Amino acid sequence: MEFEHRCRDLLPALARESADLAYHVAERGAPALLSAFDSAHLALALRHLDAAAAAAELRALYQACQRANGLVAGARAFDAAARSAAHGELGPLFGEDDRSILIAPPVAAYAAARLASAGGKALRDLLESATRELDAIWGHRLPPDTSLPVILHPLESGCPRSALFDELVEQEDDASWRDESATLLRSASACQLDPERALRAGHAFVIEDPSFCGWLLVALEACSQAWEKLGDANACLKLRIRSEMIAEGIASRLWWEEQEIYTAWNRGRQGALRAVTAGGLVPAAAKSLLDEGTPKRAVDRHLRPGASPLWVTQGLSHRPIKRDERGPTALSGARVSPLASYWAHLVLSRADRGPDARVARTQLEELALARGFRESYAAATEDPDADVSDASFWPALALEMRATEA
Repeated sequence: MEFEHRCRDLLPALARESADLAYHVAERGAPALLSAFDSAHLALALRHLDAAAAAAELRALYQACQRANGLVAGARAFDAAARSAAHGELGPLFGEDDRSILIAPPVAAYAAARLASAGGKALRDLLESATRELDAIWGHRLPPDTSLPVILHPLESGCPRSALFDELVEQEDDASWRDESATLLRSASACQLDPERALRAGHAFVIEDPSFCGWLLVALEACSQAWEKLGDANACLKLRIRSEMIAEGIASRLWWEEQEIYTAWNRGRQGALRAVTAGGLVPAAAKSLLDEGTPKRAVDRHLRPGASPLWVTQGLSHRPIKRDERGPTALSGARVSPLASYWAHLVLSRADRGPDARVARTQLEELALARGFRESYAAATEDPDADVSDASFWPALALEMRATEA
């Protein structure tokens, strides 16, 4: 299969080794920086090529990024060049231990549960690390009087330039974004990344985010199921109870009735941040929300192949794509995203929309084979600037998508 061969051929160019840890980066030429978000997604794809290598990726992630309190730093820089590059792009991201002061959505915990469910007791250590991560989010990121955790910087959402944050963060150009990011990093650091302190100090970004909360819920469910398979009823029950509480909070606080999608809630201003985004679909992948009914409504409205603003002929986008941006002469910044395609596929698969899920996966594979493995693609039907070389692992998520269909 050509797609799988292209994935295998790309991996050596993404491999890095630092501080006796072997891991992968998302892009060719990327510095020696382990991103928890990137490595977690990569492990999901890698497990279909080499399950042992996928487990090693997650072990490296937890060894490099998990702190004593259980929280997993969003990234770890292994040399001055990596630290300097991130500082120049984002602001003062790293602490004295070369770990990011921020966290990331717990995709790693979900990936660890997926591997442990398949690999059994030999991967119990991964499941233990994942559960520590989920426990730490529960213990350190829930403000008083709510069952939903908050993020304190856009980077913690996994989609830092989401349309949900347009009214809070200047995102028109990279320079403005960097300045806003740096200001928020300094403010969050001054509050010691504590939600209650952040609220008291008036930190400008204390957000209940649908992609972060959605991934937390999906990870809680997956880890609970994995512990059940390993015969630990107590761990299973603890996580199941928490997943029920998170599900109730998402349904009651983040659902946007008018547009039938999950959105964000600004805890500081006590108001909704509303926009249609791919991240707003992530909670619909949670099994504990299916009976409540909102996932089906979100899927029916927003995940119709080629007919929804998030889904065009070439694939899915994080932001809605206008119809006049879909033609071959499109010049706007609208982009088709392999990550958005994976998220949508996960939601569709769990909503028993197998044919539509296969469309999402097939579109991604065809796009990658035709235009090269890239982080994103122009939404136009033709891409005049296409570089057909393989530079990014993100399209390899189609391997996980295909396995889910089996």
